[in-house]
Amino acid sequence: MEFSWSQDENKFRLEVREFLQKNWDASQLPEGPNVDNDAAKKYVREFKRKLAEKGWLTMSWPKEYGGQDASYVQQMIFREEGAIVDAPIGGGGEQILAPAIMLNGTEEQKKEYLVPMTKGEVLWSQGYSEPGAGSDLASLQTRAVKDGDEYIINGQKVWNGAHRGDMIHTLVRTDPDAPKHRGISYIMIDLSAKGVTINPLWHMNGLGRFNEVFFEDVKVPLSSRVGEENRGWYIAVTSLDFERSGIHLIIGIQGVYEKLIHFLKSKLASKIGIDNDRLKKIARKLTDTKLELEVARLLSYRITSMQSAGLVPNYEASMAKCMGSELGQFHARRAINALGLYGQLLKDSKYSVLNGDIPNSYMYTVSRTIAGGTSEIQRNIIATRGLGLPRS
Repeated sequence: MEFSWSQDENKFRLEVREFLQKNWDASQLPEGPNVDNDAAKKYVREFKRKLAEKGWLTMSWPKEYGGQDASYVQQMIFREEGAIVDAPIGGGGEQILAPAIMLNGTEEQKKEYLVPMTKGEVLWSQGYSEPGAGSDLASLQTRAVKDGDEYIINGQKVWNGAHRGDMIHTLVRTDPDAPKHRGISYIMIDLSAKGVTINPLWHMNGLGRFNEVFFEDVKVPLSSRVGEENRGWYIAVTSLDFERSGIHLIIGIQGVYEKLIHFLKSKLASKIGIDNDRLKKIARKLTDTKLELEVARLLSYRITSMQSAGLVPNYEASMAKCMGSELGQFHARRAINALGLYGQLLKDSKYSVLNGDIPNSYMYTVSRTIAGGTSEIQRNIIATRGLGLPRS
């Protein structure tokens, strides 16, 4: 593993950082029930188009499809810098759906869907999980029944960003009698289609939003299916691994950590009762966070190093995801305990500390060990594929 950056990589990092400083402002994308979602969606769309103009929206794509054949290191640097300012640069159709279309789609699909992606014209949402199918995703029950040259779709998807999407790529069951992994198809659906209903689901902190999407007799053409019927599970598997490199999890923790350190060094800390004796105890806990952050970052970098060497990360990605999501919870607890009773106050209190970021982080990170694959599932992967232990 290479532990230093090349001159070109450092130059690229600075270029990305300067671009984001100029073109992205996270305050323009507030969260909460009273937010103007149309305005927020418009802001994201404009940002994506600026990325497209730079060629960065699809930098990982092969040049034959309008990409840049960017190295894995460049892609990681891009995601890392984007995570620092909380910019929407990862996932979506460009990095999850597009590879599936390139490998399994028809020529017509490549023209219809890939070209608009390169221009940032269409916003995509991912619709995999269901109320009864999360970690055991292959148990999904959303049904697609063939009717002439269309599918009629009925079912429900949860934990997605459909409120800021134009289209959703999703998994549906097309053969209920087949073994559960073999009766699934990969379908693309227009979110404005008749019969699609999007309802908000709020994080317990009242800010971050996901959605539940209902499909009621939604008609989509057969041409919206990616790859063969009943082979959707195998097409989608690669996108599940993509989620688990974990660098965005580490960066999210880093931001809260640095804000807390800055506060504890200031005179404001003494005003909420943090004296030198208490600060020494807090320091020992935050030293643990510093050590764990560095290990977690290197686990994420390791994945990029493996990909650059032509290797396919497997249990390594589960290690990075598991540690990143659990570290978020560990640090949130340390931070809220460090601030005492003041650490529980949200930003609408005149006595809140750090704009209420600490309790928000404490509540938000609860879902980290569930979303994108539970820690239990990650540990099973590490045990069987990494350690060679038998399945339980």
